Amino acid sequence: MSEVITYQRDEIDYIFLNRPNYGNCIDENTVEKLSEIIREIRMKSQSKLVVLTGEGMKYFCTGGDLNTILKFKNNLSGLESFNLKMCEVIYQIAMLPQITICFINGYALGGGCELASAFDFRYASHNAKIGFIQGRMGIPTSWGGGTILQEKMSHQDWITLLSSSNIYTAFQAKKIGFIHELSKDLTSLHNESFISLARSIPAQIHHQNKKILIRKWTEQNLKRRMEEEVISAMPLWFSDEHIKNIEQFTKKLEK
Repeated sequence: MSEVITYQRDEIDYIFLNRPNYGNCIDENTVEKLSEIIREIRMKSQSKLVVLTGEGMKYFCTGGDLNTILKFKNNLSGLESFNLKMCEVIYQIAMLPQITICFINGYALGGGCELASAFDFRYASHNAKIGFIQGRMGIPTSWGGGTILQEKMSHQDWITLLSSSNIYTAFQAKKIGFIHELSKDLTSLHNESFISLARSIPAQIHHQNKKILIRKWTEQNLKRRMEEEVISAMPLWFSDEHIKNIEQFTKKLEK
């Protein structure tokens, strides 16, 4: 079973995180698969939109796979490499020429929110739960998501979202500005949202519009700033507090 599923329909590339029994969390294989898919879309696809969501009804993405993280407990350089690879995935999604949309269909926690931050539009189902919970786990954002999201939100909303470490309902996340619109499901999203309008616009128009953003982010060294976020967070990853929180969280998932 592939960790990520893709297909194309109506000039839209769809990407599904496909680890629903594990909260659609990100392990090493998922990072590699996402990287490959984004590269293929950039090089070969003439689509207008790219839509990413999670398989199943409960999870969008719950961040990094905890067993993968614990595997790096005595290998800080290995964890840094893993986090930088995911940072690169997030950056490459942001730099795609297509309009990018994520549909948060359930829980988006920690790194799952960082992944969502890469997208031009963030939609959510009514039962979604959204939380930059890194702070309560004893670490800051560590995949570059804090940096890319800073480009897209007001300072006050951004610092509230990251520093509170709260888990918000979809409605609350919309009010604070992280979610753009709510949608019943992916079918409704396809028919009733910005997607239905964007499909009537030629792909080259979307691509030209994105070039304006891409030029700005390139000139402002976005990639370097995202990587600095990753590297500066590393000393806290194997603090006693974070390891304790990971182990406790892992035991809860196993029950």
